[in-house]
Amino acid sequence: MTGSSHGAIGFIGLGAMGSRMARHLRDDGHELAVYDARREPMLPLIERGAQACSSPRAVADVAATVLVSLPAPDVVRTVACGEDGLVHGRGIRTFVDLSTTGASVAEEVAAALAGADIAHLDAPVSGGVAGADARTLTIMASGPQDVFTAVRPPPLSTQKK
Repeated sequence: MTGSSHGAIGFIGLGAMGSRMARHLRDDGHELAVYDARREPMLPLIERGAQACSSPRAVADVAATVLVSLPAPDVVRTVACGEDGLVHGRGIRTFVDLSTTGASVAEEVAAALAGADIAHLDAPVSGGVAGADARTLTIMASGPQDVFTAVRPPPLSTQKK
């Protein structure tokens, strides 16, 4: 995941999968702004130097790229488009949905975000908690090629060890 040259990466949804993905981003040196509906899952990331945010909108105020890992389509809709949602943030330019919500929800959210000039990438993951721990998740991305290219990490052979 790129993003260090653009400030913080936002991460919302710190459950079993999201907490592990966010931890890896932070441990790899990315500036991270985090939010979860419960404060407790944010604490280990705050201890690692992540910025705690009070709402999805607060994350979107400080992060140009925001990733979400959420449990249900209605939660994705609320986080993206709700009253205090990402769509109202001042800094966000790209939304990456790592949740498994289906094509109709992805299209609905993408259309709502497009009205605020926010790019959308539907990118559900496969591999479970073990894959998240081992950094071996498979990500199936759908969206504009330029958005995919902008958020895709460099090949492993060029990454710092």
